Amino acid sequence: MDTLLEKLESLVGSDDFEYDSEDIISEMEAEGAGFEIVEALLGIMERHPLADFGMPGAMVHFIERFYPQFVPLLIDSVKRAPSLHTVWMLNRCINGASDKSELLSVLEGVINNENADNAVRDNAKEFFEYQSGSVN
Repeated sequence: MDTLLEKLESLVGSDDFEYDSEDIISEMEAEGAGFEIVEALLGIMERHPLADFGMPGAMVHFIERFYPQFVPLLIDSVKRAPSLHTVWMLNRCINGASDKSELLSVLEGVINNENADNAVRDNAKEFFEYQSGSVN
């Protein structure tokens, strides 16, 4: 599994990432990958905060199969090293949440995270304003 994860990460940013990632995720599934690799996939997103992983892309489709079990891992990832994609995933979780307060708090933390890329912070702010109803 580590070899496939390394192969996946090595392709981040390539023109064919979206298509290649589908093949790699399919290989992982064929080898029995499950919830245990969610954290590693989120780690790839953390290390490439501005990368386009697809909308939503094979990685997100795989991770979201484990809803709501993956949400605590996503929260930890966003707190540790927010990326455009993990913030977007968090917003998707807010859309379906009955209690949005914790997730909104995590988004607010990204806005105030000086270590996060400005594009990630701006994205979090847009989602926060929309989700909290504070759009001007």
